[in-house]
Order: sequence, then C-alpha cells, then structure tokens
Amino acid sequence: MAVISSMPSSPPKPTGLKVKVRPDKSFEIRWKAEGGASLFELTISYFPFQGPMFQPSHSNVQQVEGFQTHLPHPDELSRAQAWVVKISLKAKSDGSLSDAVEYQIAWDDELFDQEARTDLENKVEGFQTNDLHDFVSSRRDDPKILVLGPQHHGKSSFVNHAYRCLIGNLDANDQLDQAPAGADERTLATKSIDIPVGQDSQVTLIDTPAFATMSQETEAKLRTLLSSGHCDGLRRQDMRQNKCSWYSRPPHAAIVVMSLCHWRDQRQEMASYLQKIAGVLKTASAGTVEFPYVVAATHCDEFLENCQKEDPRDELEKALQGIKGSASTNHVYAITNYMRGSMGSARNNKATFDLLSQLLAKAKRENTATNQDHFRSCMAGGAIGTAWTAGMVNPPVALTLTLMTTATTVLGWVGQWIFRKVFTQGRELEGQNDGRK
Repeated sequence: MAVISSMPSSPPKPTGLKVKVRPDKSFEIRWKAEGGASLFELTISYFPFQGPMFQPSHSNVQQVEGFQTHLPHPDELSRAQAWVVKISLKAKSDGSLSDAVEYQIAWDDELFDQEARTDLENKVEGFQTNDLHDFVSSRRDDPKILVLGPQHHGKSSFVNHAYRCLIGNLDANDQLDQAPAGADERTLATKSIDIPVGQDSQVTLIDTPAFATMSQETEAKLRTLLSSGHCDGLRRQDMRQNKCSWYSRPPHAAIVVMSLCHWRDQRQEMASYLQKIAGVLKTASAGTVEFPYVVAATHCDEFLENCQKEDPRDELEKALQGIKGSASTNHVYAITNYMRGSMGSARNNKATFDLLSQLLAKAKRENTATNQDHFRSCMAGGAIGTAWTAGMVNPPVALTLTLMTTATTVLGWVGQWIFRKVFTQGRELEGQNDGRK
C-alpha cells in the first residue's frame, strides 16, 4: 500500500506585533512567535496619503530572523510626504507560511525648519491682512475667543498650538499648562492669553475649565460665560447660572475642541455633547444671539497613526462629517496641536488658519453684545433727558435725541422680552417633555 505523505502544517501566526516610527521615519518592529519559529517574511508597502489605496508607491518583501528588526525609510521616497504604510508579517517553516499579522500606520506631511517658518510667515501675513484687519474695522475691537470643550480633548494644547502658529515660531515655550493623558484636570479657572499679530493687533484666546458633561447646570453656566465678559481666575464652581453683565463686553466667538480619538471611541456620547453645546451657542443671551463658533477636531496625528481601517484618509473624512452633523456646522477642522519643537505641516498650518479665518468672518457679522448695547442706549437716553432738564443742551435737539434713543431702546427691549419669554417657555416645555420620557 502506498503511503501518502501529509502536507507540512503551517506554523502558528506571529503575535504581539508592535511598530514604532522614529523621527527619521524608520521603523522599529518587534513581535512574538510560538512553535519555535525563528524565520519570518516581512512585507512593507507605502501608499501616498492623498492617493488611491490600490497600488503602493513602494513595496519590499524580505526574510527576517529573530523577533525584531529595524527598517530604514526608502531612499527613493520623500520623508516629508504624508504616507500610509502597511506592514505584514508571516512565520515561515519548512517552506510553509503562517497567516499574516498586519499593522498599519499613517502620518501627515512635514516641513523642515526654514520651510515651516516661511509657510507660517505667509499664513500669518495673509490672516492679518485679510481677516484680522476686517474684523477690527467691523467690530472696533481685537477678537476675544473662548476655547471650550471636555477634559483631555486638547483645549490648553490648542491654545499653545495657536500661539505658536500666530507668532510663527514652533520652538516657542508653552503659554498654558496642559495635562498628560489620564492625569487630573489642569485648567481649573479661566485663563486668557493675548497673542500679538503684527504691530498693533492681537488675538485673545480664553482657555476655560472643562465642561465635562452638558447638564442643565453646566448649560446655565456656559450661557453666563457667553453673555458676559470674562475675568481670569474664574473657577467653574463659582460661575453663576443664566446671568448677564450689563456693563462688560462678551467674547466675540468660540472654538469648540473635540478630540478625534474620543469621537472614534465614544461616538454616541460625544455626539450628544456636541448637539447640546451647539444648542447653547445658537441660542445665547436668551435667544437673542447666535454665538459664532467653529470646531477644532484635535489629535489628528494620533487618529491617523492608530487607524487600522483600509483607508485612513476616508476614515478621517467620515469622522469629520460625523462631527459636522452633531455640531450643526460645516466648519470643522482636523488639527494636530504643535508641541514645542514639532515639525511643521503644510496641511496642519492651512487647517489652523482656515479655522481662524472662518471664525473671524462669522464673528464680524454677529454682535454678541446686543443686550449690553441696548442697555447703554437706554442709559444714554436718560443722560440726554437729564442734560435737557438741567439746560445743558438746546431743548429741541435734546428732545429729538431723547425721542430717537428712547424709541430705539423700547423697541429693542420689547423684542428681547418677547424672545426671552418664548425661549424660556420653550425650554420649560422641553424639560417637561424630557421628564415625561
């Protein structure tokens, strides 16, 4: 009887594949294997981030002994370009290959020192000329911008990032402290930073304590922050609820910070958060102000690096579309917060200044101090009447000014009173319906 030899069994699949990217874009790769395998087949393929994920620009297959290796970046590929790199590892024994264990990593484009400085200088000049100048001419004030968001989403890091971009120096020190992942909250009170832009203008960013959840109490405190001026050192527990200061000037706009990684991992919770904060922003000052805002979708570098889907670019776009829908705005920008000494990125610079440009374009058309201006008009009308009584101005002139000021003020206050009544009743009904549910 003939004996049919059995086919050699495939070796066990490798486990524990870990990939680390060095600053020079070379790879440190480590893994484990069972069954005594010590020979492996390693395949590494490079795909342009902006191109289709069909054919790699470069691919290499090599035999590797042991459980670790170091792979330099291919000389024929630019280190400054954005790439998606796919790594596949198989154990090899007696001519048979195991199933593959795979890992994927992606990164943004990079600019070297002089390129980064030049690009930022051009971006700052364009922002100052085309956006900041128009805002100051329209609002007669330098922009004051709230930075809002949950804890550990990168609010303080974004303020430091924007500071570095606006002064054109990625080696600048941090201006605000920031908490490492998993650490306790660092921003316990409002902190503002004035960032000079050009010779005679500045942008003020106001870092706020994290609004971890959008409860009724939190919403009420946020409404106070939107309708009143801020003072540095104001702690969250000391913020009053649903109060408006008639003498101070509210901020001009807001940046909502949302981590792409949190969105990926806690989508339903983050979607609910964005919906609620957008509702507060769109009905500020008792429904009389649609507060201008944009969304900074932070941690873009971590999102891309850890994305194991077939097309990271497509996954990033899906995440941005989801955030846009929940935040009720198309103005959402994927941002990697620059740390001190970071390599610049043309895409990241563009996204940052597009965000700032769009925010000022919206803010210059919305007066967030509507209520305060009406109050001042009322006070001015009273002052004119007093001056007339005292004989300090010509009676016909004083009468005309008084009537005009009073009529404008009364109409404004009546409109606001109606708005507040309808808005308050609507919120009460909404709360009753929520209670029934």
